[in-house]
Parts: sequence; structure tokens; C-alpha cells
Amino acid sequence: MSLWKRMMGRRPEIEPVVPAKRSGSRRRVREADDITDIAAEEAFDGALTESIRARWTYWNKLGDLAPDLIAPQVNSIYKNVPAWPSDRLAFLTIEREASTIMATDGLSDPFEDQNRSNQGFRVEFFMDITERPLSEQSRHIAVETLMTIAYNTVARGGIEDLLDEHGLISMEIPESDLPATHLTSDGSAGILLGGPKADFETLYVDGPLGDIELVSLTLLTGRETDLIRKKGAGARADIAQNLLESGIGHRTIIGRPSII
Repeated sequence: MSLWKRMMGRRPEIEPVVPAKRSGSRRRVREADDITDIAAEEAFDGALTESIRARWTYWNKLGDLAPDLIAPQVNSIYKNVPAWPSDRLAFLTIEREASTIMATDGLSDPFEDQNRSNQGFRVEFFMDITERPLSEQSRHIAVETLMTIAYNTVARGGIEDLLDEHGLISMEIPESDLPATHLTSDGSAGILLGGPKADFETLYVDGPLGDIELVSLTLLTGRETDLIRKKGAGARADIAQNLLESGIGHRTIIGRPSII
């Protein structure tokens, strides 16, 4: 079976966005609740709908937003990780003039089980890959990379504090399907989060309950990852600057040679 399955959800000009329907049994229980609970459910549904709409509208301005979501089959290693905020685990595809963006869609949905205004984890991740259209292998790499970073974020309870403190961070993931140039000698792949800054007008989406930060993921080579292991924050900054000056910037070029 394919790693991902298509979850069709045609979007006529972005509108309307409709959250997943609750089960009939749950709806009957809700109807028996007091008016405070009904109002809370309606408020959540409205915030969820507007969160989805805000993200899709943003991406649709940057390129051709595909009319269907990707809902991957979740690896068993994530079975004990807390669920995404509204249990929506999905990914978007946006084709640009010379690249394809793949982005998480759901980390910034509101939490249904919290009695407070919130915008989920207030973040979504994306990879801007220099292919149009994406090859099947590149799509697989992007989905797996995004899902790994997303689940690490969920397990940690968010990543906003790290981004606020460091601005630019890196993470290593196991990735056997990548070309050898991206792997360290022990089989890890390095990812740069949040830099170099993408050349978009803004990296924030105005959600109904707060700002949503869009954080780029840039795939590193094995040599670049090894340098970060040895020299830490200084190496991250130098690599980000070199990527910017080389013209690569925030984008991922699968199979590229090292810049160091």
C-alpha cells in the first residue's frame, strides 16, 4: 500500500471550508448538554473552519494550491505521541513557478479539549523543493520529513520557545531513502528550521485566535550536518548565510552537493 492516501476535499475558490462532521451519537449527547457546551462547540467549529481558511488562502496566493489533501498513514512509532490539535493530520501541496511547496496543515488548528482561546501549536512547517512537479521519491521524502518534525513538535508540546530563543535551530532525523550526499556516516539527515528566511512577503498567517508562524525546513548535506555537530550554533548561522549567498536560500534541492 502506498505511504500516503488521497483524502479528497475539493475547494471551490477556497470556500467553503467545512470541518469533519461529528458522529451522530456524539451529536445527540451534545444536544442534551447545557447551552454553554453547545456554544463552546460552535465556537470551536468556527475557529477550526477559519483557521483552515486562513492557511489555504495564504498558500493559494503563493502558488497553485492542490485541491486535495494528503493524509499519510501514520508510522507505528508515533502511536504513543499526543494527537494533533484537532486530530487533523494533513499536508498541502502548492506548485510555484519553479518549485513545489509541501506544508503541514493542522498543527495550528485550535485544541478542542482546552477551555481557552488558542491557535494550537501556533506553527506550520513547509519545505520548498526545487521540482515541479515533485517526483514520487521527492514527495515521499517531503512527507516523511514534515511528519517527523511535526510529531517531534507535538511530543515536545510545541516549538515556539526554541524559535523565540534561538531563531534558527536544527534537528537530525533518520532517513534511509535520501541520496547519500544528505546522510552522515551514521545514517542521519540534518534539517535546518527557520532559515534562511524565505523570500515571501510574510511568514505569518493571521489566524482567528492568533498568529500562525510558517517555519521553513531546509534539507542539509551530511557534511553540513557534521559541521553543526562539531560547532553548534555558529555553524548553523554560517551554513544559513552560505545557503543565502549561493542562491539556494530556504529551498531544498534533493541531491545537491555540500556548500562547505
